[in-house]
Amino acid sequence: MIIKLSPVRSDAALDISKQGDQLSLNGQVLDFGPLPGGATLPVEAFACPWITAPVERVDGSLVLTITLPHGAMAGEQSRYPADIVRPADGRLALPTDLDPKPEGPSPVWPLVPAAIDWSQVVTTDMKAQAAAEQQLAQVIAEAAGRRAVADAAIAPLQDAVDIDDATETEVETLKAWKKYRVALSRVPEQPNYPNAIDWPAPPD
Repeated sequence: MIIKLSPVRSDAALDISKQGDQLSLNGQVLDFGPLPGGATLPVEAFACPWITAPVERVDGSLVLTITLPHGAMAGEQSRYPADIVRPADGRLALPTDLDPKPEGPSPVWPLVPAAIDWSQVVTTDMKAQAAAEQQLAQVIAEAAGRRAVADAAIAPLQDAVDIDDATETEVETLKAWKKYRVALSRVPEQPNYPNAIDWPAPPD
């Protein structure tokens, strides 16, 4: 587990205890055990004001960000706290200057976990699908831009041909732009589309 601390000026006290993949935040217990590898839970999945960023499981470790309250005259340890990496089970020591300090034994586990909206979990498959959809959208947009350039070049040349007022050079140029436009239309037929595109070169 890696706990990143986000310092905030506040007089609220924070008591954190850990047991496995469970955290008790001022008595509100969050159980991250069901979070699969590579998956993410957005902040909106928690009814907990202390969680301030999406929770992820990266290379098997939970990574989460928790608000760290500090006083008006806090030192550097509170204002620029280091990450808590692989903490042992039990009450966690926080670099806070606030009083009173938590006292007494750690909570008795297991505790009743607080609600987590697991319907909002984003799995690795969902991330891969979203990335693929974004890649396809970018390629389609790029193709549309290139097609617009070709259309703009073809239109006046085609007008000249249609009214029998085109020079030999214009006829050849029109043919080249039309070949380019056809090549653009065949881009989706490439074997690695849309991940790797061999874009045709436009006429000089």
